[in-house]
Amino acid sequence: MCFSAEADFAAGVVVGVIGVATLTKVRHRREVPLALVPCAFALHQIAQGFVWLGLDGQISRSAGHFALYAYVLYAWALLPAYLPVAVALVEPDARRRRWTLAFAALGTVVAGYLLWAIVHESISAGIVGHTIRYRGVGGLSGLATVLYVIATCGSLLVSSIRRVRVFGAANLVAVVVIVWVEQNALTSLWCTWAAVVSALLYLEFSDRAGLADSRPADRGRILPA
Repeated sequence: MCFSAEADFAAGVVVGVIGVATLTKVRHRREVPLALVPCAFALHQIAQGFVWLGLDGQISRSAGHFALYAYVLYAWALLPAYLPVAVALVEPDARRRRWTLAFAALGTVVAGYLLWAIVHESISAGIVGHTIRYRGVGGLSGLATVLYVIATCGSLLVSSIRRVRVFGAANLVAVVVIVWVEQNALTSLWCTWAAVVSALLYLEFSDRAGLADSRPADRGRILPA
């Protein structure tokens, strides 16, 4: 598959539409952080579109750098902490929620290290074949990547909500395949895949909204899967 600025912009628009539709299905404020994930991924893909334009010299150097840092801040310093917390907020099972919060703690440590790397290391991006390779994680890049995957995918896999588990499994499989096929482009390819499969969240919230609307007495609380 060939990736380009146009492909990222198109993916951003499509996922963004799905994200907005997901937000319309929210019935409780605790659901908002998880429901925002597709919209966040959509903006993330659009940011990568501008990274492409910067690398191709089609926008100013400063605009390209802004897009680069916006992309890595979300991918590296926000997502590993944010996603487990968002999952924990909608988890109806107390034991599984505790596990999810443990993954959130791990993700916060990983995010803290990666934020430090963004601030102190030389962050760069380059075109490798038909993808973008992001550099600058520092000497602990291998360990950071493993812990990142554990925090993000692990928090999804322990959920009692079926589609959240499927979302996690799809992302874990994608990590394995991408590392095997094109390790240099893991950040770019995995985030693109995660954006696409975040459409599963729309299906989950659509079902939850339908169940809540059919049971007025249950409005205002999280419904089990």
